Amino acid sequence: MTAAACGTTSSTASSTTPVTVDHGHVALFTPSTEFTLATSVPLNRWNQFVPAVTNALVSQGFTKKNIMSTTSSTLEEQSHTIQDYVVQQVGNNQDEPYADAQNESHATTIMVAPAVHRDQTMLAYGDLVSQPLPDQRDTDDASAWSRLASALTLAKHAGMHVVVLSDMIPEFTPDAYIQFADAAAIGRMQARQMINKLAMNSVSKDNPKYVEILLPLGTDPTNADETTDPTALFNQQAFTGMWEELRPYFLNGTMRSVSGTLTSQTTNEDWKDVSFKATKPDMVQHELQRRLEADGDDDHLAAIDGVIAMNDYVANNVVAELGALDYVGSAADINPSIDILSIVSNITGKKDLERAQVPDAQQAPTVPQSDHGDHASRPVVKSSDAWPLVTGFGAYVSNMQDIVNGKQWLTGFEDRNVFADKAAIICNTLNADQSLSTLNFLSVQGEGAMRTSILSWPVTVVYAGNLKRELIDPGYISLADAGL
Repeated sequence: MTAAACGTTSSTASSTTPVTVDHGHVALFTPSTEFTLATSVPLNRWNQFVPAVTNALVSQGFTKKNIMSTTSSTLEEQSHTIQDYVVQQVGNNQDEPYADAQNESHATTIMVAPAVHRDQTMLAYGDLVSQPLPDQRDTDDASAWSRLASALTLAKHAGMHVVVLSDMIPEFTPDAYIQFADAAAIGRMQARQMINKLAMNSVSKDNPKYVEILLPLGTDPTNADETTDPTALFNQQAFTGMWEELRPYFLNGTMRSVSGTLTSQTTNEDWKDVSFKATKPDMVQHELQRRLEADGDDDHLAAIDGVIAMNDYVANNVVAELGALDYVGSAADINPSIDILSIVSNITGKKDLERAQVPDAQQAPTVPQSDHGDHASRPVVKSSDAWPLVTGFGAYVSNMQDIVNGKQWLTGFEDRNVFADKAAIICNTLNADQSLSTLNFLSVQGEGAMRTSILSWPVTVVYAGNLKRELIDPGYISLADAGL
């Protein structure tokens, strides 16, 4: 009877005691957050992404004590840190399986974002952007890359899992790669948005649209070498992405360049023609003024329909220079059914925007023409010309009021909460020793030992009409940040 009573008591207790599931460990290694522009800060930085991932891991069931994060200022420092971590873990757990589905307490996933050097120009896009590695890499980093690849290979051989963020690691294949927006995607997004907004498929070559592309560099374009300089390679790839979209309209004559930097003969190799050194704000402003001047006369500025500024740092200075040159209006004027009042009402949740494209005249007004080849048919006008579309990337909080008032038409950013949530699911799946093929948001590249699961997500485009939904409602910015 005593035994039966004890058995009953034990059974009752076990049925009411919650079962704690150990999801294992996650170790995050990311670059240190750094930025040199005091008033212009992109929305996404590592010191914001890491907490987002941590929160997402906790939501998946991980305990905070089993989530470790470490930052490094250089690739050399990071490679040593990761090497020490892996060696210590392997030494401490020689007899324990890291990926045993029956014992997840020792399961470990390492997440690594290589701490590659980024110059001021690259930092302007934000941290969640993939920077390409040139064919001829800096020899100073060669040992660090090798050390990093060796340490992570050891980790995989010991049964740990590895997820790489942002930039791929040479000579190493991770279990999963989280690919943020690359140069081509950022360039392509801005070009496509410009094409759609200008309704290029209904534009006549007798009344073409005029755009300029501004590719910022940290050095003079004549000295830029895409085989050794990551920023130069980024610009080349960005131009390739946007030129694939824009080139057909330059070929049929419906789109032209005010300055002549782009013509129907332009190829992907001509990216330097639209690049310029942009390490100071006045460099951006001088470059735009130079492009808009007709025959070198700053008293006569050309009408322009769009400026692809690449990032919000450049866009902010484009807006400042357009204002200084007495251009007037806003992006809302290009679609007259939208005014500033309706934009504000939409952001505050009181009104939905109605968009109806207004077609252009098929024939341009008869005005004096200058003679500079196939970009010559742009009318030279007074500097009180209409405001052009200005695009960017980075979702700077400091630019939000320009988005609201239409001075900057759009920006873009990587939705870090989406990436954080899906990264946490990947870690949970790996630590449970389950196949990533069950996750439908992943694609697969490579074969055999080179097989890798890839997470990518479209760039989020933000303009006045959807700013509330994309930035304010998720809590990325406040109404006050938008000047409301």
